Amino acid sequence: MHHATAGVFLGIPGVVWFWIISIFGIGGVVYSLSQRFQMLRLGREENRFDRWGERIKHMLVFAIGQKKMFDDPFAGLYHLLIFYGFLVVSLRTVSMVIEGFFAGWELPLLHTPVGHAYLFSKDIFELLVLVGLAFALWRRTIQKKDRVINSFGAFLVVGLIGGLMITDLVSEGARIAGGAIDGSFLPVSAAVGFLFSGMSESALQLIYTSFWWIHLFILYYFANELPYSKHFHVYTAIPNVFFAKLDAPGALPTMDLENIEDDTRFGISTVTDFTWKQMLDFYTCTECGRCREFCPTTLTDKPLQPVLLTKALRNQLYSEQKGLLGDPGENGGQSENELLPLIVDPEIIWACTTCRMCEQACPLDISYVDKIVEMRRNLVLEKAEFPEAAQPAFRGYEVNGNPWQLPAEERANWADGLEVPLAASSVGDFEYLFFVGSPGSYDDHGKKVSESLVKILNEAGVKFAILGAEELTSGDAVRRLGNEYLYQMIAQQNIETMDGYGVKKIVTNCPHVFNTLKNEYPDLGGNYEVIHGTQLVADLVRAGRIQLTETVDEVLAYHDPCYLGRTNGEYEAPRFLLKVIPGLKVHEAELQRERSMCCGAGGGRMWLEEDLGTRINQLRFSQLKESGTNDVAVACPYCFSMLSDAQNETGHEEAKTWDVIELVARSMG
Repeated sequence: MHHATAGVFLGIPGVVWFWIISIFGIGGVVYSLSQRFQMLRLGREENRFDRWGERIKHMLVFAIGQKKMFDDPFAGLYHLLIFYGFLVVSLRTVSMVIEGFFAGWELPLLHTPVGHAYLFSKDIFELLVLVGLAFALWRRTIQKKDRVINSFGAFLVVGLIGGLMITDLVSEGARIAGGAIDGSFLPVSAAVGFLFSGMSESALQLIYTSFWWIHLFILYYFANELPYSKHFHVYTAIPNVFFAKLDAPGALPTMDLENIEDDTRFGISTVTDFTWKQMLDFYTCTECGRCREFCPTTLTDKPLQPVLLTKALRNQLYSEQKGLLGDPGENGGQSENELLPLIVDPEIIWACTTCRMCEQACPLDISYVDKIVEMRRNLVLEKAEFPEAAQPAFRGYEVNGNPWQLPAEERANWADGLEVPLAASSVGDFEYLFFVGSPGSYDDHGKKVSESLVKILNEAGVKFAILGAEELTSGDAVRRLGNEYLYQMIAQQNIETMDGYGVKKIVTNCPHVFNTLKNEYPDLGGNYEVIHGTQLVADLVRAGRIQLTETVDEVLAYHDPCYLGRTNGEYEAPRFLLKVIPGLKVHEAELQRERSMCCGAGGGRMWLEEDLGTRINQLRFSQLKESGTNDVAVACPYCFSMLSDAQNETGHEEAKTWDVIELVARSMG
C-alpha cells in the first residue's frame, strides 16, 4: 500500500487554507443557526417538551421511517434513497473533515467487520443517492407534477448532494487504484478506481486531494446555504416532527380570556405572535406542494394555497429578523411593538375550510389550521374585520344559540310526538345525552336524521335525553370563524347546563359537535365521553340490540366527513353500517378516507359566500359521481346540505343524498 495516497496531503499552505476555510465554514453555520434559534425564542411559549416516549416513537415512525412520504410511492422511494444515503454518507464526510485537522486519521473500527460493513453500505448508498437524485430530476423536469414548485434552489441542492456523492466516490476510487485501501468492501468506488488504472502515484494523489477539496467546499457551501433556503428542513425536519402536536389534531388552542391586560393582542397579527413551534414549521417547509395537491381551496381556484401561505409568512419572518435581533434604535433595529402587521390578504385567511387536508398530507407535521384560525381571531376580536355574511350567523348564535336566529323554544319541536325525554325531567335517569345540534333541531332534513337516531335508540333500549330549549350550538363554527369570546361564552353555558344534569356520555350526529365537545370542551372543564351517532349505532348492531331486516335498494357513494374521518380517525363505523344494510351497494370515491376532499362547509364557511373560483361542493360531488353513481351517503348534516345543493346546482335534481343513520332506520323497518 502506498503511503502517499493513504490520506489527503495538504502541506503547510494547504493546512493554513484548510483552517481558514473551516473557521469560516463552520463559523458561518453556527452563526446562521444561532440567529434562527434566537428568532424561535422570540415566539410565544408552547409546551412541546412533554411525553418524550410518545415523541420519540412518533419521530421514528414519521421522520426516520418516512411513513407519510409513501403517500406518494414514487416520491417516497427516491426521497428514502436520498435521505438514508445522506445519513450514511455523513459519517464519511465528517471523517474527511477531521482528516484535514489530523493527517492520516481514520474512522474507528474501520479495519474490522463493523468498519467493512459500513464502507460497503456507504458505497452502495452513494450510488442509490445518485439514482434517487436522477428520479427527483425526472419528476421535476419530465413528469412535472402540478404540485411541485420548481426553483433554482431545488436544482442547486440536487447538484450539491450529487457533488458530495461523486467527489467521495472519485476520491475513494483514487485511493483504491493507488493501493492505499482495499476495494473489496467498496464495489462502486472500486469500479471508479478501475478508470484510474495505470496512473502514477502522484497523479492519483492529485486526484484524491483535489476531490477532497471539492468535497470540502461543497460541504461548507451546502451547510451555509441551507438556513437561507427551503432546504433548511435538512436541519429542522427531525426536530419539527419530534415536537409535533400529539393531542387531538382537531383541537384549537384555547385563549386565556380570564387574564386580559391592556397590551394583550388577540390572535396573531405579527411574526412574534406565532409560537416557537409555529415558527419552526416555517423553517421546515420544503415547498413539496403536497399540502395543495388535494386542498379544496387550491383545487377550486381560491386565493389560499397552504404552501404559498407558509412561504409568505416565512419570508416576512426572515425579513424582520435583523431588526428583531438588533439593538432597538441602532442599524434599523426595532422593538416587538414596531413590527409590521402580517402581510396576508384577508381573502386567503377566510378561504380555509379547516378540513386539515394540508396537515394530513404534510410529511413533516406542519400545521395550518391553528395559524389561520388565530389570524381570524385577530381580525374578529381586535379589528372587527370579518366577512359581512358572518354577521347574521354571529348574531343568531349569540342571541338564539343557532345561526338561523330561530327561537330557542322551538329547538325541540322536531321531537313532538316521539318518545324523547328531556334531561330536565329525567335527571340521572339516562345513559346518553343526545346533543342534537342546530341542524338536527331546525333543518328539515336534519330533523329527520334526529328522528331516525331516536327510533334506533328506543328500539335498542338505550336510555337517553335531550336538553331541548336549554341546548345551545356547540360553538364550532363561531370558534373557527375567529370569535373566541362568543365560543367560550356558549361552551361554558352548555357545560354548566350539562354538568347540572350529571351528563357523563354524549351522542351526536354532527361531526363538528362531536369534535368540539370531545376535544375542545375539556379545556373549559367539560369532560365527557363523546361518541358519534354512527359509532354508537354500529356498536348496537354488533351487540345484536337492533336488527336490520328491511332491504334498502340503493347504490350510493360514501363521502367521509372531514371532522369525523381525517380529524378524529373514524372511517369504519359508517362503512360497517352501510355494509350490513341488506340490499345497499356502496361505491368508494377515488378520494376517500384520509384523502377525502372537503364538502366546503367547514371552518364556518357554511355561512359565508363562495364567490371566487369553482364551488367546492360541486367539485366534491363530481368526484363522488365518478365512482359510478349520483346518489350519496354522508354522516354529517353540513355535508348533506352541501352535497344535496351540489346535486341540484349541477342539474342532478333526481339524485339523492342520505345520512347513514337514516338508512339504518329504514332497514329496521
